[in-house]
Amino acid sequence: MRRIFISAALGLLALSAGAQDTYFAELLSRNNYYGTARSIGLGNAVTALGGDLGSVGINPAGSAVNSFGQFTFTPAILFQNTGVSAAADGVNFSSPSNTSHNKFNLPNVGGTIVCPTGNNYGLKRVTFGVICNVTDTYLNYTGARMSNASTSFLANLAAAAEGLTPSDMPDDLYAAYCANQFGAYGPGNSYAGANQRWNVPSDGDRPQWDNAYAYVPGAVDQVSEYNTYGTKMDFIINLGFDISDSFYFGFNIGLPAVEYRRSERFSEYAGSSVVFPNEFYDQDGNPAGVTNWVSSVNAYKLNTDASGIYAKFGLIWLPTKSLRIGAAIQTPTSLNIEDTWQYGASSSYEDSKFNGNAYSDIRSYNYRLRTPYVANAGVAYTIPGLGLVSVDYELTDYSVMKFSDTDSYFDGGTWDATNEANSLFCGLSHSLRAGVEVTPFGGFSLRAGYSFVSDPERYALDAYGSKITAETWEGPRQMLGELHYFKNATHGFSFGAGYSSASSFFCDAAFRLTKYPTVYYSPYYYGNYAVYDKDRNLLGMDMPLERFGRSIFDVVLTLGWRF
Repeated sequence: MRRIFISAALGLLALSAGAQDTYFAELLSRNNYYGTARSIGLGNAVTALGGDLGSVGINPAGSAVNSFGQFTFTPAILFQNTGVSAAADGVNFSSPSNTSHNKFNLPNVGGTIVCPTGNNYGLKRVTFGVICNVTDTYLNYTGARMSNASTSFLANLAAAAEGLTPSDMPDDLYAAYCANQFGAYGPGNSYAGANQRWNVPSDGDRPQWDNAYAYVPGAVDQVSEYNTYGTKMDFIINLGFDISDSFYFGFNIGLPAVEYRRSERFSEYAGSSVVFPNEFYDQDGNPAGVTNWVSSVNAYKLNTDASGIYAKFGLIWLPTKSLRIGAAIQTPTSLNIEDTWQYGASSSYEDSKFNGNAYSDIRSYNYRLRTPYVANAGVAYTIPGLGLVSVDYELTDYSVMKFSDTDSYFDGGTWDATNEANSLFCGLSHSLRAGVEVTPFGGFSLRAGYSFVSDPERYALDAYGSKITAETWEGPRQMLGELHYFKNATHGFSFGAGYSSASSFFCDAAFRLTKYPTVYYSPYYYGNYAVYDKDRNLLGMDMPLERFGRSIFDVVLTLGWRF
C-alpha cells in the first residue's frame, strides 16, 4: 500500500492507498471554523463574545449570553481557486494556471431554548442547544499539463515492479500490468513501460540482460488532475448557564462527522506514437503482434468517513459591563475512521485489440485517531450602541495525535513508528483571530475580521544540513538534531454586515477569503527511479512536481429568528 504525505512545509503531497500517516492525521484534526455569518465576519474572534450560535462551537458558554432562544440557518457558496505550476523535471516550474470550482455548503443550522429559573441573582437561566457547525472544508480541484521527454508515469510503475511477479504486485501495479501499461522483458522479473524502449547490449550473439536498460524515446504529454472535497461538521449538544448576568459557563458534547473524498487521474499521450512501438506475446510466449502505444490513464479514488466524540468546557466573565473575558478547552476527539480506495488503469494502442482496462478490488481499512486537545482564550470590549472589538488566541497540540486499531485491544506495534513521527514532527499550532463590529445606526452592523494559523509541522537537520521531516524520517535508528518549525501560515480576511429587526427576525452576511500555504504534489506513485537516456547515460532527474497555491472565498448568509 503506498502512503500519503502532505507537507505544507516541504510541501510534498504524495498520494496513497490508505492515508494513515502524520499529514492525514493533521488534515482530519485541524479546524477552520465556519459557523454563522456573524462569527465568520468577525474572523471567529468570538471566545469572549458569545450570543451567536456560530460561537458555541468555539466557546460553549456563548449560548448562555442571550436571554432568548434562537434558530439560525446558514447557507453558503464556496469559490475555490488554485494556481498550479508544473515542472516536468521537478525543478523548472511553468507559469501558474488557475483551476476553479464552486460548491454549496451549509456551515450552520441549529437552535437554542432558554429556561429561566425565576431567580434575580445566582443562576438566572439555563440554555439548551442543538447546533451543527462546519469546522473545515476540503475543497481543492487542480489540473496541470506537462511535456516530458525523460520520465513517464508508466516507467515509474515499471521500475517499482522490478523483481516482483504479477501475483506479488500491490493493487496499483497489478491494475497497470493487467491494463497493458507495462510488461516483462528478458529473464527474471524486469519490466518496461509501454512508452519506453529497452536496449539489451550483446556479447556477440549473447544478450547481456544484466546490462539492459529502458528509456523514454520521445515526448510524452502529461495531464495531472488532483481533486478533493468534503467537510468536517460538528453536531453539538450544548448546556449553558447564566450566573447573575456577569458570569457564563457551558458544556458541549461534540459529535464530529468527516466526509473526505479524493480522486487522482494521471493521463499520458504520445507526442508521436511511432516512437513507442510495443511487441506483444500470447500466454504461450508466441508473438501476437506489434503496435504503437497511444495513451494511458491511471486513476485512484479514496473515500474517508469518520465519526467521533469530544467534550468542551468554556466560560465568559464580565468584570465590567464593557469588558469581557472568555476561555475554553476541548478534549482530544476519538475518531473512528474508515478508508475505502480503488485503483484503475487503461491503455490505448493503434491496434485496438491490444487496448487494456483494469480495476483493482475495492479495499477498505478501519482504524482510530485521537486528535489534539484545543485551548482558546479571548478578550472583548463592547460599547453599547456603537460596536465592539474582540481578540482570540487558540492553541492546538498536534504532537498528541495517535493512531490505533479498532479490532483489537493491543495494536501489536502496528502504529508505533507513525505515532512516534506524529510526536516528533508535529507540535504546537498557534492561532490568532481578531474582529471588529460597528453599529452606524439602529439595527444595522458592519464587521471585519482577520485570522492567522501557524503550521504545526516541524523538521530536524541531519549531519549534512538536509531537512528531515515525517515523510523522510527513517525511524528511531536515525539520530535527530534540534527540531524547528516551518514558517508557513494560513491567513483569513473577512467582512460582513448584519440587520436585526425590532421583532424576532435577524440576518447576517459575510465574505471571507482564506489563503492556504503553498504545497507541492508529486503525481508519480513511487517517487524517483533510475532515469537513462538512449545512450545509457544516467540522468539523475527528479520526478515531475506540481506547486499549488490555494484560496477559498466564502459567501455566507445567516437567517435567524429569536423567540
